[in-house]
Amino acid sequence: MIITVDPNGNGDCMTLQAAVDTIAPGEHEPNVIRVMPGTYREKVVVDRDNIVIAGTDRDATVLVWNGCAMDPDENGNPKGTFLSYTMLITGRNVTLENITVANDAGDGRNVGQAIAVYASGDRGIFRNVRMQAHQDTLYCGPVNEPVCRDALPRRIFPQTEQANLGNSPETYGRLYFDHCLIAGDVDFIFGSYRCWFEACELFMNSRGGWYTAANTPEKQKYGFVFSRCLLTGACEAGAGSLGRPWRAFARTVFLNCGMDEHVSPSGFSDWAGGAGVTERYGEYGSTGAGACAETRHPAQKRITAEEASRYSVYEVLGGYDDWDPGAERRA
Repeated sequence: MIITVDPNGNGDCMTLQAAVDTIAPGEHEPNVIRVMPGTYREKVVVDRDNIVIAGTDRDATVLVWNGCAMDPDENGNPKGTFLSYTMLITGRNVTLENITVANDAGDGRNVGQAIAVYASGDRGIFRNVRMQAHQDTLYCGPVNEPVCRDALPRRIFPQTEQANLGNSPETYGRLYFDHCLIAGDVDFIFGSYRCWFEACELFMNSRGGWYTAANTPEKQKYGFVFSRCLLTGACEAGAGSLGRPWRAFARTVFLNCGMDEHVSPSGFSDWAGGAGVTERYGEYGSTGAGACAETRHPAQKRITAEEASRYSVYEVLGGYDDWDPGAERRA
């Protein structure tokens, strides 16, 4: 089934949420949602499986909302980070392409965290997607209890798949990002899933901060892997750290990435008062003004050419079902 979303009323639906809702829960056949150019100001929950959501032009097709951690709940208390999303994806086999998803709540110093994309479903694919916000732009990890309560009565996940984020439980979610632009500042790519980022641009806003904050479980072999990505920014030179560990066993690796002057000479940094950098953090083949190998954090891994050659999309994301989302691109 192909569903067309057009804000001018020339399609099947005028909002993206309405299009998602036309697909029956438990539907196994693939569905395509075509999103026509326009600005869609809505908060969207994609809780169906086997969907392709395709914009016609990344710059002209924009989904935006302004949720933030400081928004009050029904009791007047701050809702917190995980309810601030613009788009929440819990469905399995969901592909998003040629679209912008933004959170325009503003600077985190004023509004707290404000997620653009909450990517929670397994086997998620993002192609040519712009994700734009400030603090905590992209979360890659399972849903937690507040999100389930907020989204009900919508179908999300069974209770057994919810996550206690603070304890870094083992997760099974896998995500693939291809030629995406991800913009933010403090910890703006964060979470516990296994994720492969291929030829993406990571843009640090003027505030500066950390490109990543992984929360990889101890027994999980891989966390975030960035391959042939470009790290840029609008902050002062050296004001963008490659990342800091959200929890003790966090893992993040940069392979053959270009890094401009916004990247800190120390590369990764410890979480002040929290976890420190370990050999689960590393890089190989970095180039550009921000690639200062001799000044990197002493605890991070100096990955060798042989070790780097072992990384592949299949190795990182394959799992029990031999998933290889990069195969089509390599063909």
